[in-house]
Amino acid sequence: MRFSTSARLTLANSALLAVSFAALLLLVTWLADRFMVEHVQESVKAELRILQAELQVDGIPSTIALIRQRMQSTTLYHDRLYRLENAAGTLLAGNVESWPATNTAPGQFFKRPSRKYPGETEVVLQWTRLADGGRLLVGFDEIEVAQVRGDIRRAALRCLGAMLLVSFAAGFLLTRSALKPVEAIRAAAQRIMEGDLRHRIPTSTNGDEFDRLGETLNSMLDRINALIVSVRGATDNIAHDLRSPLTRLRARQEVALRDPPLAADLQPWIERNLVDLDQVLATFHSLLRIASVESGLLRQEFADCDVGQLMRDAADYIEPLIEEKTQQLMVSVGPGPPFCGHRHLLFQLLINLLDNAVKYSPVGTSIILSARATATGWELEISDAGPGIPAEQRARVFERLYRLDASRHTPGLGLGLSVVKAIVGLHQGTVGVQDNAPGTRIVVTMPL
Repeated sequence: MRFSTSARLTLANSALLAVSFAALLLLVTWLADRFMVEHVQESVKAELRILQAELQVDGIPSTIALIRQRMQSTTLYHDRLYRLENAAGTLLAGNVESWPATNTAPGQFFKRPSRKYPGETEVVLQWTRLADGGRLLVGFDEIEVAQVRGDIRRAALRCLGAMLLVSFAAGFLLTRSALKPVEAIRAAAQRIMEGDLRHRIPTSTNGDEFDRLGETLNSMLDRINALIVSVRGATDNIAHDLRSPLTRLRARQEVALRDPPLAADLQPWIERNLVDLDQVLATFHSLLRIASVESGLLRQEFADCDVGQLMRDAADYIEPLIEEKTQQLMVSVGPGPPFCGHRHLLFQLLINLLDNAVKYSPVGTSIILSARATATGWELEISDAGPGIPAEQRARVFERLYRLDASRHTPGLGLGLSVVKAIVGLHQGTVGVQDNAPGTRIVVTMPL
């Protein structure tokens, strides 16, 4: 039989309370029983002292009279035993016919079965030796202790039963109330599974654990929704950007089937096909590279990097393109500590940014690559004098396969800045686009 979480929590709560309450009742019962036994012992000791004092002050006759008076005043829950005997062992007063067999020394307590309530309780006794050689014995029955013990147990059982009922009811209500946010999360998840991707988990202003869980799940859902939108956009862009090379490739194959190229035209024909295939493969390779970077697995390959050397290596790599367009590249690196990161990916980040700057900057202009250490990390800047990026499109240039309308006919895949953003994200940094008036300034911040 399977129980719900609410039922299991209610039962567990009631069981815990029952065990705790039972342990408390046992402790109270034990303490009460011990107190009552000690009370009976003190009463026996006090009675023995009273009779001893009576002997010393008024003698044996007065003590005998007092013992007889005590025996006549017994009640239902007070059975008392007395025996006063002389040095010869003759009974002078009391209701104990013979001295009980015991090895107990004078002043010590011992017990014997009750005569009035046999099998139910015992009698607590104490004796003392008198100055004339006689002996005095006093005993009180523990029936009162047994009665109180029984009353406590019955009351404890009633309290335990009432406590269980109350704990079941209260536990059920409290558990049900506590699990309401879980049910709200389940209901929200069900609606989202049914297709309502805009639905979110309701949260309150309490700021408790469930609210924080709801906020985290809502953030996750927003992220998933953004990824879905990104995937849809990427799919559209893939379809748009790959349609042309694949269509050209297919058209050439159809033409070649009808009219095979001549031997002299075969090599250019193959080269054109290879260019289109390379574009398709490069697109998929870049997409796989972005996915690999975004997975975060490459963090285990982080190592200290010399920022200045990294920038100089990137400048040397891009120098042929700079010379081809008669541009100038100025590199400025300030002093600072080594940066812990993935050197190959950071090198690729610089190359992608420099390649874009060279590609979109006019002939003969300058490109500035600078880096400076800050209190929290490193800040990199790449400035060019190109046409710039409109303010409303600066956030979208980092999307996969997104290209500005003005650059649609420029060679490229639209994945360079997407790779840059993935690499910056892997290093927990930020990247942004600013206006260089004219041109574009891209600022990358990398925390230490």
